Amino acid sequence: MDEVVEAWVGSGHTAADVTAALSPLRGWQRRNAIAALRSLFRFAKKRGLIFASPTTRLKAEDIPRSLLPMTDAEVLAVQRIAATPAQRLIVALAAVHAARATAIRHLTLDDLDLPNRRITIARHTQRLGELPHQTVLAWLSQRRTAWPKTPNRHVLINAKTALGTGLVSPEYLKRHLLHRGVHLERIRGDRVLHEALTVGADPLHLALVFNLSHTTASRYAAIAQKLLDDQSAGTL
Repeated sequence: MDEVVEAWVGSGHTAADVTAALSPLRGWQRRNAIAALRSLFRFAKKRGLIFASPTTRLKAEDIPRSLLPMTDAEVLAVQRIAATPAQRLIVALAAVHAARATAIRHLTLDDLDLPNRRITIARHTQRLGELPHQTVLAWLSQRRTAWPKTPNRHVLINAKTALGTGLVSPEYLKRHLLHRGVHLERIRGDRVLHEALTVGADPLHLALVFNLSHTTASRYAAIAQKLLDDQSAGTL
């Protein structure tokens, strides 16, 4: 890592140099590049290799509203709509673990380690949060009552899938939430963005915590950095 940093900062890159290097890039490519450069120069500053980062005043395009943190009204709407144990479990997995709809549908009982508070989502094992833990217990209780002899090992089942071993369809989640105005990707994105804002827009941290690709992690880090920069500018 030190060699990479020295290669970039050793020749004394200025803000003009960085701006020129970024000029051909647009959209998310530009945002991702800015996030990577900020991370690089932040590291260099901590090591005492530079006194000031040439990326401080870099600007990127405005963030679409759909990628901004959820509003209080949106959160209250989700809380109101997610009323059943199944709905609350689905929302909790997205809101706490940033689980995708497909991963939630594929979740099996073998992916739950309730005594040790662990859960494996899309082959990524992590600590089971308090809210998901409580919603899992509530749903499993209802599941046992409704289908005590089901051979299905998937966590989410319904009257149809309880007779076999298959997973619920995408329409199952849509019927429970999407058709009622709850968008899981919005909730999931809000969770990742909140983490990015909390830890300082570190794409590596996001990739490790949520099992994201480098591109996706950098994307969220870039959004978070833009929000943090705007916040700092507003307090000057």
